[in-house]
Formats: sequence, structure tokens, C-alpha cells
Amino acid sequence: MRALFLIAFVPALTVLPTSLSAQPRLIEYNADRWIEVSGEGSVRATPDFARVTLGVTTTGKDAREAMAANAKSANALVALIKSEGVSPADIQTSGMSISPIFSNQPPAQAGTPTITGYSVSNNVTVTVRDISGLGALLDKAVAAGANAIYGIGFGENDPSALLDKARPLAVADARRKAEIYAAAGGAKIGRLMELSEEPGARPVAFAARTYAQGAAAPTPIEAGQDKLTVTIMARFELTQ
Repeated sequence: MRALFLIAFVPALTVLPTSLSAQPRLIEYNADRWIEVSGEGSVRATPDFARVTLGVTTTGKDAREAMAANAKSANALVALIKSEGVSPADIQTSGMSISPIFSNQPPAQAGTPTITGYSVSNNVTVTVRDISGLGALLDKAVAAGANAIYGIGFGENDPSALLDKARPLAVADARRKAEIYAAAGGAKIGRLMELSEEPGARPVAFAARTYAQGAAAPTPIEAGQDKLTVTIMARFELTQ
């Protein structure tokens, strides 16, 4: 946060000598009296949903074989997710890739690496509305073929309504700071002259990619609470 405390007094004329011409120079100071501070307001909310990305990676001696194996596993995974009550609208393919697998050659044997197979990955991002059932869903997804998890993020259905509750708190915080600085300078706060909201969105934290080695039921999932914050810059008039 930053605070800028500026007070300019009535117009005045100051005479400053110059080293070159030895003639006086007139400088006029004239500015409004105001103070600019930042304000922050936050509210906490229990998440309404969780979002997780599940991946299926398969290999084969050629691209067709790898693709066929991946399609079988990915279809089984999606079918499992739907059978757990997740709406099709909350299931979205978020990544698809195919890449060659090269042979490992000793450094002494220089030459063109040979392709020994292919790797195919298919990722789906799933929004789970019933957070209490997420742990069990992850366990079943692993059993159905998911072998990579890209982390879990939480969110709210109506973050705008929550941020609206934080905005008056941000203004009150800015006014509180302005009053402290004004009192220290022997002044008082007047009208609110300008206000702007700092851009930015609440980040959704995703854990680093992890590989699933097998089911480990029950998987604990704790949603906790999210903190939604609004930051503003406010300029207040200073009065004596």
C-alpha cells in the first residue's frame, strides 16, 4: 500500500538567487489541498465449487496404438465422472497432445535419435458442485484410468455480490487512513474528490502437477474459506 500526503498553502512568491546571473527568480506555488491514500476491504466466503484437472497419459509403439489406448482410458474416465452426478456442462477437455518418444543413446554414440514410441495425453477440467464428494470422485477417477492430477482450485458462484460487500469496507479503510494523516498534519478530511478501484482478480491457486500411482481412499479435501479483496485509491479534500 502507499499513502501520499500533500498539503499546499495559499499562493506565495519565493525569491531564489541564481548562481549564474545573480538575479532573483520568482517561483509561484499554487496547488489544491488534498490527500491520497489506498484502501482495502475483504470478505471471506465458503467456496461453492471446486475445479480440478485430471489427465490420462498412455503410450504405444506407434501413434495409432497410443491414440487408441488413450481414447479408451479417457472415455472411461469421462463416463465415470458423469456417473458420479457431474453435469456434462461442467466437464471440459482442456488439453490434448501427442509426442514421440526417443531412444536414449550414450553420449559417445552421436547420431540421430530414433523414435521408439509415442505418448498421448488427454486432460479434462471438471467443476464439482458437491465439494464434500470430491475426494471420493478423485479416488474413483484414478481407478478409472486417470494418472495425472493438476491441482484443485475453489470458487464462488457469485463473486461480484461478495466483492460488493467488500467495496464499502475499502472506502472506510481509505477514509480512516486519510483522517490519521490529516490529523498528524493539523488538518481535517473534507469531501471525497476522486476514487478508483485497482484492477485485478482473485487468483485461483492450483497445486503443482502430481502423478497418481493408485487409489488412496479416502482422499481428504478441505475447502476452507476464500478471501475476496478490493483495493481502491481515494483522494480526499483537506480542510483546516
